[in-house]
Amino acid sequence: MSSLAIICVDDQRFVLDSLTEQLKRNLIDDYEVEAAQSGEEALEILEELQAEGIDVALIISDQIMPRMKGDKLLSQIHTQYPKILKIMLTGQADPSSVLNAVNNANLYRYITKPWDETDLVLTVQEALRSYTQEQQLAQQNQLLQKLTTSLEQQVVQRTAQLQQEIDERKQAEEELQLLLTITQAINEAPDFEGALEVALRKLCEATGWSYGEAWIPQADAMALQCSSTWYCNRAGLNENAIAALEEFREYSEGLIFLMGEGLPGEVWEKEQPKWISDVSADFNDVFFRWQLAQERGLKAGFGVPILSSPSSTSRETVELLTKKKTPHQHKQLLAVLVFLMFQPQQHEQRLVELVSAIAAQLGNVVQQKQTEAELRALFAAMTDLVMVLDAQGYYLKIAPTNPALLKKPAEELIGKTVHDIFERTQANIFIHHIWDALNNRQTVNCEYSLTIEGIDLWFGARISPISEDTVIWVARDITARKQAEFELRMAQQKSENLLLNILPKKIVEQLQKNTSAIAEQFDDVTIMFADIVGFTPLSARMTPIELVNLLNQIFSSFDQLTQRHGLEKIKTIGDAYMAAAGLPVPKDDHAEAIAEMALDMQQTIRQFHGNGGEMFQIRIGINTGPVVAGVIGTQKFIYDLWGDTVNVASRMESQGEPGKIQLTATTYERLQDKYLLEERGLIEVKGKGTMTTYWLQGHLNL
Repeated sequence: MSSLAIICVDDQRFVLDSLTEQLKRNLIDDYEVEAAQSGEEALEILEELQAEGIDVALIISDQIMPRMKGDKLLSQIHTQYPKILKIMLTGQADPSSVLNAVNNANLYRYITKPWDETDLVLTVQEALRSYTQEQQLAQQNQLLQKLTTSLEQQVVQRTAQLQQEIDERKQAEEELQLLLTITQAINEAPDFEGALEVALRKLCEATGWSYGEAWIPQADAMALQCSSTWYCNRAGLNENAIAALEEFREYSEGLIFLMGEGLPGEVWEKEQPKWISDVSADFNDVFFRWQLAQERGLKAGFGVPILSSPSSTSRETVELLTKKKTPHQHKQLLAVLVFLMFQPQQHEQRLVELVSAIAAQLGNVVQQKQTEAELRALFAAMTDLVMVLDAQGYYLKIAPTNPALLKKPAEELIGKTVHDIFERTQANIFIHHIWDALNNRQTVNCEYSLTIEGIDLWFGARISPISEDTVIWVARDITARKQAEFELRMAQQKSENLLLNILPKKIVEQLQKNTSAIAEQFDDVTIMFADIVGFTPLSARMTPIELVNLLNQIFSSFDQLTQRHGLEKIKTIGDAYMAAAGLPVPKDDHAEAIAEMALDMQQTIRQFHGNGGEMFQIRIGINTGPVVAGVIGTQKFIYDLWGDTVNVASRMESQGEPGKIQLTATTYERLQDKYLLEERGLIEVKGKGTMTTYWLQGHLNL
């Protein structure tokens, strides 16, 4: 029993018998040919064959039948078994039925009654060959899909890594910006209490904590008392929540904590920040303060010490910032900052580090003699450029952080303006950013590129006012981030260009608006088929790689000709090349464009030779007339053509002669006034009978 079957459907028994008898007589391979006199019977036979493990390769159906029409039958079969090829065989079907079959059933061919046995057999053989090749390609595609999936996974992983790096860089820049903003405000505070108020307010606003307070040592340094400085972050809080915080504050003002008592005393004793995700779970609740906090709806708490170490050095400050451990030494406690919020909050190490850095800056307020040394240590741990400029663009100070990113050595920049260093347009942009920061009293963010020692670098800068007429300019090398963003954009552009290489631009635009099948009738187009003569025997003497490379070179040359003449490449099948003119965008001179393409192809093919040195010839066939064109399916889109015009064009090529261009009388009528044409005479065309054809030999010498 054969593993492939053909189902013929026609309500007239004598037609059905004739059809099946012709197929059985002419098909060389062993195919099981089944007959059905209605669409319902055909569906039953199809189900039975599938149950027996027999694949149905082809359905040949009449259109006009009782109950279920041919286009409905083929559409239903396509829905369940899209791989089965469908041929409509009828003599009374209207064009709408054919178009419906094309759109909804992926119709392979349309043959009119009475049919020519030779044409029928050739069409069926082509369909069966196509089905077999599709099965073989499916197996190869599975392997390619595995490789593609692996590559896609690698691209996704690398893209995710790049995106993560970009996100981390941006987060670090935001945190550094917050640190700089708070540091500037702290340094401008008139006294320590003012600095505490700034720190509490800025941190609560930036991090979302609802309440902030400070605990400072008493005069004898034996206990902590509540400072008059506190802050209520009213953003997002209702009146009841604000009242609860005020009541909690009023209760706390009269308390005193010894070392180790409550959250303030514990932070003081350990000289380390402490995070409390749930205040109800903290049993160190002296004076029932946490009980009151819980009753008022507070959930999470966080405490951080502000320490002063008179003997600390710049080197030790750098080691602290870079998380290197230093031997324990006595430190003077200046204050303990405590923050509370109404929502449970899990431990956030980045926030702990950020607030700890702010606390360190607060400690510097009472250590004026060490401020400059500690700032230098902070800059030394950074890779950013840190500069101080005035409103006229003069360089006042340059931190020794990353001299390799400077346009010139620092000693050559001090005392000069940006106009002395950069060309006028770039310098004016820098001056504009400085004035923007000074006039608005807020940080300005910008990005710019510079060429340093022959290398193009990108910088992201934060320009913050530090006085009435000076700014601090902090610039970071963001070249890697820019390159990552560029690679992402190129990947997106490559995907868009790939789709445009597969389908015509007009069809791509239609698919973007509507993902359903696209089919359109074109009444006047010219079709060309070209086949490389003798290529099949040559391919047997070449390796697959050599064969593919040679075909790629030839067809790439043909593709260039297609673009030059404004044609639409339809597809390649083995060593055959198909192109059309007049679609999807109508073209008045479509026949002339195809003629020019065919003549140029004859010249181009002479540039190529086989591995034995033999020259190639091509056989070209051309026909003009109406076609149906469109895209069907939802995966692996292909723009294809259907209709008798296509079939005749293919016959013109297959029944032509090597090195010649054969065209039909329809095309001849369009070209006879401009081109040198020779009548070949009457020939027997498979499936069409006798036709008069012509040879296109060149241009007329007018």
